[in-house]
Amino acid sequence: MEKTGVILAGGKSSRMGKDKAFLELHEKPFIEIAIEVFKNFDEVIIVSNNEELYSKYNIKVYNDIIKNVGPIGGIYTALKHAKYDIVTVACDMPYLNNEVVEKIADEMDDKSVISVTNGKLQPLCSGYKKSIINKVSLCIGKNDLKLKTLIEKIDKSYIYFDNEDLFLNVNTIDEYKKLTEV
Repeated sequence: MEKTGVILAGGKSSRMGKDKAFLELHEKPFIEIAIEVFKNFDEVIIVSNNEELYSKYNIKVYNDIIKNVGPIGGIYTALKHAKYDIVTVACDMPYLNNEVVEKIADEMDDKSVISVTNGKLQPLCSGYKKSIINKVSLCIGKNDLKLKTLIEKIDKSYIYFDNEDLFLNVNTIDEYKKLTEV
């Protein structure tokens, strides 16, 4: 599949207190779950501010080009380095699967593809065309860092998913405890 799978793992994990990429679900680290969802992609990259953490995986890791701007900075970095248009996932979305990301990739022809569940945008698991990089850069330059604002400015279509749990991301210790109790 001529798309680049991008794992956004650059967060500070301030609410969790430790790196979320290495939390486990069914004895498998979140980062390995994220890598697995992109198994049919031609390229997979990780955007992180700590390259050493991922050295055991045979995957290119890029540090944020523009620091401390949140996920929009990770998308910018990915667009700069990716060979192809990108499909992103956050490293802390353990219920995602390859069917979801491949469906997003398949819908990407001439526009970015934004995931939606129950009327809620899921910009951390969406597809972005390389051609939007200048719009991403403009948003960052204006300190307009919300992904929702970026989405308003780009040419896009929407893809709808019924199961909101697929996009669950784990931000706190309590959320992680609930996840592992299931």
